Amino acid sequence: MIIKETILDKNSCYVEAIPLEVKGLLLHSVGCPVPDAMTFVNSWNPPKNRIVCVHAFINAADGVVYQTLPWDMRARHSGGAANTTHIGVEMCEPASLKYITNFSFECDDIEGAREQVSRVYNAAVELFAYLSDKYSLDPLGENVIISHSEAYYRGLGSDHFDPEHLWDGLGMGYTMDGFRKDVNEGLKRRIWEN
Repeated sequence: MIIKETILDKNSCYVEAIPLEVKGLLLHSVGCPVPDAMTFVNSWNPPKNRIVCVHAFINAADGVVYQTLPWDMRARHSGGAANTTHIGVEMCEPASLKYITNFSFECDDIEGAREQVSRVYNAAVELFAYLSDKYSLDPLGENVIISHSEAYYRGLGSDHFDPEHLWDGLGMGYTMDGFRKDVNEGLKRRIWEN
């Protein structure tokens, strides 16, 4: 796993420097056809403060993790209570998507998109296994690893449907239950050290 530290030191979340007692991990996808994590890194760190932030973006082209805040610093990523308990990670999405509504899209390169989404999924599994180890989290525990969609349905976040909308729309067969199991297996095998 490659983690590149690209701290957003002008972002209001970094400037406020409110500590985060890590109780869980929240998985997002960006909801737009932008595969390059640096696009977000550059646009979320303007001279004027931006009021939202996540802890990391995962690049779709190569699975590199761009860490944008210290893991133990509060971010604003869920639109709810999960901001105060969960590390937020965004998975970048393929450029071949064309969004029709906020969470439905068309794709002109299904196989290429699936390849990128699979790469980002695997990088997220590795990162979440690493963070589960670092913060002594049980990946299968209640509300420990959740998606933005699950955060919404559990009253912990705003009205979003990611990343399940992406996985379903591309017919990936991924689910959050499967993701949690993959992270748990990765934790047992310490996959980030391989």
